[in-house]
Amino acid sequence: MAKDYKVAVIRWEPNDIYFNGVALGQQQEAKRIQAENGDTITFNVFGANDAGQQLKALQAQFDSGVDGVLLTSWRGEAMRSIVKQLQEANIPVVTTNAWVPGVKQTFVAFDNETAGRLGGEALIKRLDTLRGKDWPEKGGVFIELRCIITASFDIARHTGYRSALDPIAAKYPGVKIVEQEAGCDGGKARKIVDDVISREGADKILGIASIDGTMGIGGAVPAFKAQDLLFPLDDPKHIPVATIDGTVPEFQSMARGEIDHISVQPATGEGIISMRMLYTLMTGKELPDEANVLLNGEEPVWAPVKVLKPEAIEGSWYQTQAYSVPGDATYDDKRNWANEMTVEQTGNMPNFGK
Repeated sequence: MAKDYKVAVIRWEPNDIYFNGVALGQQQEAKRIQAENGDTITFNVFGANDAGQQLKALQAQFDSGVDGVLLTSWRGEAMRSIVKQLQEANIPVVTTNAWVPGVKQTFVAFDNETAGRLGGEALIKRLDTLRGKDWPEKGGVFIELRCIITASFDIARHTGYRSALDPIAAKYPGVKIVEQEAGCDGGKARKIVDDVISREGADKILGIASIDGTMGIGGAVPAFKAQDLLFPLDDPKHIPVATIDGTVPEFQSMARGEIDHISVQPATGEGIISMRMLYTLMTGKELPDEANVLLNGEEPVWAPVKVLKPEAIEGSWYQTQAYSVPGDATYDDKRNWANEMTVEQTGNMPNFGK
């Protein structure tokens, strides 16, 4: 007999492009589930970039009765108590993007550390091409724009970036890395970039390593434009920018020649797998192993999905994979989640200014 499952969705603010992509994936999987066996999913969604508001909303939904929870916390450490309460009540919780440390959960996110490493390696490669491989001997400054330094996704992306950049800074004393937290906010990121340029000098800026897309295109790019530092991609004075997310604004910025590399965080993939795992738990079944996460015929660009056992949580991490644009895909590839979401909403591919 078909059942309707009530799912609480606690996420970042409603206008966040990335998490709208996650929501699309969750809705797609819910439709597949209904078509396959008749069960329906009713989502009760609350979004805010505030830990207190998220906690209050989740508590209210818990009190009114839910069958499962999809949680993307603003501050994971603030959600420990409520997640423990949910688990004690046998209500399954699937966290996405950033886990709640120290408590039982099933976690779905992509390989954030690889995403950062790909971005860092891309910055180095671009500088080698633009300025010659002796550029580190001349010194300079990388600016790393961080979101939330206590969040698991931020820590992993930071670790990935620094795995590529730190060895150069260690070998060449004139190369340094300036990192500051900007809360995934473009305006705050721009002020940071402006301040570093003012302090270090425009000719000393080597590149931008942005933990997300917003701070890269909403912070670094406007700062460069305002100071006439936005040089063509083939100009030796060009300052390379690497971002992580893979939104349409990032792809459009790349098409304009403003940024150099995007590590794509597959939003719809995160949504599909998180809903798939939550449904499995709500129906009392065992979670799948790596060989059985994807269905027959599914071959997404973010495959394979690995199953890990991180020490920070009691549960499995279903890890989708980061990929590079350009490299593994182009900015106008229909398989990119942001392009897919635009087609879903409008019937047309995004305008890349071509």
